[in-house]
Amino acid sequence: MPNTLAPEASTRERILAAVGFSILIPGLGHFVGERKGWAMFWFATCQITLVLGLILAGFSQLDYGRTFGFGETDLIFFLIPEGGNFLVTQLLARMYESMEYRGEYPDAFPLRNLGYILSGMSGVLAMFCAAHAAGQALAKGHPVRSDLVKKPITPGRAAVLTLLIPGLGHWKTGRKFKAILLGGSVLGLFLLGMALGDFADFNRQRHPYYWVGQMFMGVPGWLTSLVVSGRNFHAVLPYQDAGLLFTTSAGFFNVIVSLDAFHRAEHDWLSSGAKPKEVEA
Repeated sequence: MPNTLAPEASTRERILAAVGFSILIPGLGHFVGERKGWAMFWFATCQITLVLGLILAGFSQLDYGRTFGFGETDLIFFLIPEGGNFLVTQLLARMYESMEYRGEYPDAFPLRNLGYILSGMSGVLAMFCAAHAAGQALAKGHPVRSDLVKKPITPGRAAVLTLLIPGLGHWKTGRKFKAILLGGSVLGLFLLGMALGDFADFNRQRHPYYWVGQMFMGVPGWLTSLVVSGRNFHAVLPYQDAGLLFTTSAGFFNVIVSLDAFHRAEHDWLSSGAKPKEVEA
């Protein structure tokens, strides 16, 4: 028996197209789906944060990337999380050089930590932009009933809300216990990890690989990084490695929480829908 709550085949195709276009350029998936206002918002937000972040850090983010290709031909510049904003990151990586490559010292860029956060935000937001575009495509292909007193939120919005505050996406879908349980667990794990690292572990220069996972904590993590920017270790910390593991795991767990929020919101949306709307290609 087919799953009556699954999107129609035509809608699934539009969802995949929206995600694919959004991965290339944030906002392109919305533009193709005729959501031009959202397209401009996502494009401007992701590109402004990327360019401003690179400038503030002297393009030193490029030192954390790696080029892949065949022979002497460079095909892809791999940089996470900025690479979530794929095509523009590829373009800028070929146009500019890191300040260290130019012979400048990091001290010449006192706002480089803010730059790291902004450019990293660009990539993370670009990934969540794809989820938002998928939700918009679902809403267009499967409109909800007009007689509903309270309209459910789209799956993409639920995912993005999780990036603002872990658990907020579940809260907005009415799953308050799960919101408190999941959000509290993620935030608690992150704060415990930060405490074990004396609140000095959210640092790209010292821990570039762990930093990638920490960035997926979303707004709470980004603000924490800015507040504790400049903190240094004054002694050997016995549980520093555990702290790094906890904070990084919290970021990746938040991705799982956002995916679950997307799935729950999708179920609610399809349950509240009328007959699937056939949209001409």
